[in-house]
Amino acid sequence: MIDIILDTDIGGDIDDALCLALALNSPEISLRAVTTVNTDPPLRARLAARMTHTFGQPEIPVAPGCKAMFDGAPTYCKDINHAVVLTLDDPIPTGDGVDLLIETARRHAGRIVIVGIGPWTNIATAFERAPDLRGCVARLVLMGGQLDPPGPESNIRCDPVAAAYVLNLPVPKLLVPLDVTSRQIYAAADHGDLLRRGLPETNLVRDFLRAFQLGRCQGDPSRAPVLHDPLALALAFDDSLITSRQDLRIDIEHRDGEAVTIAVDGDPNADVVRAVDEERFAELFRKRIAMLDEA
Repeated sequence: MIDIILDTDIGGDIDDALCLALALNSPEISLRAVTTVNTDPPLRARLAARMTHTFGQPEIPVAPGCKAMFDGAPTYCKDINHAVVLTLDDPIPTGDGVDLLIETARRHAGRIVIVGIGPWTNIATAFERAPDLRGCVARLVLMGGQLDPPGPESNIRCDPVAAAYVLNLPVPKLLVPLDVTSRQIYAAADHGDLLRRGLPETNLVRDFLRAFQLGRCQGDPSRAPVLHDPLALALAFDDSLITSRQDLRIDIEHRDGEAVTIAVDGDPNADVVRAVDEERFAELFRKRIAMLDEA
């Protein structure tokens, strides 16, 4: 079993919520903490806590992290479409997400894997605040960047300074870029098992999907969720899904006013995923998200 901290900007694109649902229903991992990042981390933490409680795992600590960029600048705003799933009875997490990340990593030193599926601000801040984490964290699994071709990607764009800092940390890193994740589609035709289950957990995921479709997709049923973040999580506990990978040195470059990831000459600083077994991942995700393994 793998000890994981999930660092997320849940509440905008649907894939963060789908990723957390996958984490909460994957026996291969022990989810030790959830931290939130980007605009309004407390609201994002409430969404994460709603999920942990609904999935019967209220003991998992959840805390809001950084709302500003690593250099203190205001963050690039990501809208929060999923707040409509909250009720007045939902828990309100407190505390400091960066402190929670540090404390959890120290408690599980040598075993902890941090899965970063939002901007990498909390991760950069934690390593700056607690340099000893370099010896505590077994691996970083990071969704972010686009390499083929190099182009803008949201997690890098939201905090390029944090991204550059994290890429240069002397910690093993698995980078899962947009050009790989964007091929993983959760099409409407695959939603049937989830919609039919009728469990509290699957009903909540259904509500997140509806909020996403009404908000981000403006009611367009043809716009299907892309499983960027669930893929990164799945690779954290089953890297046999990877069919092609490269050790590369990844840097941040500014092109036309956008921060992009590029491969450069030099000693590798990341294990970069180039391709995955898409059919096997899709089947794993479809079953786990509908909780069919427990049927």
